[in-house]
Amino acid sequence: MTEYNHTACDLMHLPAWEVDPPDWPMAAASLRATLDDPTARRATRLADLHNQVRELIRCARHQQQRTLLGTLNRIDQEIVREHTQGSADLSRLRRLLRYFERLVDHHEQTHASTPDAIALYVGSRRIPKLLEDALRRNGFGIHPIELDDVDPDKMDLDDPDPTLPERSDLLIYLASSDADHDRDLTRLKRLKQQMPPRARLLMISEREDFAIRAAAVRADVDHLITYPIDSARLHTLLNGVRIDDCHDEQISVLLVDDMETTGRYWRKQFTAASIRLLFETQPKAAFETALAEAPDVILLDLYMPEMNGVELARIFREHPQLSDVPILFMSTEERDQPRLEAKLKGGDDFLNKSIAGEDLIRMVRYRAQRYRQARTERRTDSLTGLLNHRAITAMVDSELDRAIRQEQPLSVVMIDIDHFKTVNDSHGHPSGDRVIRRLSTLLNTQLRKYDGVGRYGGEEFMIVLPATTIHDAIRLVDRLREQFAALAITTEAGDTIHCQFSAGVAGYPEHIAPQEIINAADAALYRAKQSGRNQVQASHGEDD
Repeated sequence: MTEYNHTACDLMHLPAWEVDPPDWPMAAASLRATLDDPTARRATRLADLHNQVRELIRCARHQQQRTLLGTLNRIDQEIVREHTQGSADLSRLRRLLRYFERLVDHHEQTHASTPDAIALYVGSRRIPKLLEDALRRNGFGIHPIELDDVDPDKMDLDDPDPTLPERSDLLIYLASSDADHDRDLTRLKRLKQQMPPRARLLMISEREDFAIRAAAVRADVDHLITYPIDSARLHTLLNGVRIDDCHDEQISVLLVDDMETTGRYWRKQFTAASIRLLFETQPKAAFETALAEAPDVILLDLYMPEMNGVELARIFREHPQLSDVPILFMSTEERDQPRLEAKLKGGDDFLNKSIAGEDLIRMVRYRAQRYRQARTERRTDSLTGLLNHRAITAMVDSELDRAIRQEQPLSVVMIDIDHFKTVNDSHGHPSGDRVIRRLSTLLNTQLRKYDGVGRYGGEEFMIVLPATTIHDAIRLVDRLREQFAALAITTEAGDTIHCQFSAGVAGYPEHIAPQEIINAADAALYRAKQSGRNQVQASHGEDD
């Protein structure tokens, strides 16, 4: 008997729901060991393997581990096939067991949280840590797919979880330099067609020449990133993928037209597409709605009785809050000159009012995504992918308003890497950048999705913690301080160094104005530095 038999769900002959759940990594290793046992006959190995898989199926079904269950069922079917037909090397069964091991590895890394979306990845190389961290931070569960095990045209036959592509929002291709890109991209394009319309194909390549970019375009790759991965761009792209999937990020469109019937018609079209439509017939009301609701796209009728669309577009463009919002004119105007003048005076595009509903919705989604990506890039630090100085300080303002309305605490943390100048002087600025990125990754992956993490400037960071008391924030940041100090960071020269940080904490209700909170946290950080560094201090009046 294998080691698995002493830990499986039939332990002491109890039903699966009356014992602890199985150790999935041990179970996966046991399946592989059973199949590879050189001392047992083939029939014996298959019989032992079948018994183990049946027990694991019951466990996975009880725990509602849908992905693991689908793979185990496929393994079970393959064992039956091997019993009746047989093959020389059990190669299909071995591939399925390798696939199961990778799924179990993912399950162990993510079992504490439920992903909001699914990202599939293929390729010969291991998923980069920076990419893995960014995916988890953006709410993606990560699932591997082996192209050699998948026939995109017959997912129900060869994919261990045939519904997985249909539920996935992102497909990632990790392209190594020696890969057969044409073959892989052809299959990936077909696989993408099995996914939801909103799904994106992201290619991460070791090459960045024209040929690989041309191949990516022909394969309908949405985004191409080359090594080393630009964390800021990656963060922006992942945010763009989630536009259609996240309720909080529902697209908003402002339609301005003097005809009420136009508003009623398009409201039905947009509502069916899960797009929020704001409709106004008067220019002044449209301007006020645009400022209050911050739409992602503005649709303007060109000819209106009180003010034409070009004049209203110029008013929108003059306001800083609306200057970059895409403006699309809609009219029956067919003459080239008026259409050109409209675009030159504030419009981004000109559409005929007879446009089909599905085409307008596609255009709106495209424009909204580009606008949101550009907006995210303006708010993102290029080195770390975190919020930049302007964005993180703005978050203090907005979260303080929320804390006051909801009568909840709020904590703001200022962090500064200790002796950072020495790192730059001794190991060079590229090594200093590595230290900054390692700390940003730690902060980005250890905090809640709705916490704010930003690079305040240089080696200084700011964290915004909604619904968190100062005492809780101190305990949290002290744990992060210990984790950062334990990290081994490799310099450009290959040396290993360890760094530390100091931190200061302040918050509401102890302080009641945004700049007051930031100043108090900064003063606490200064005291931490003066007191010996590598510690966390609270603002005056708070115990450590």
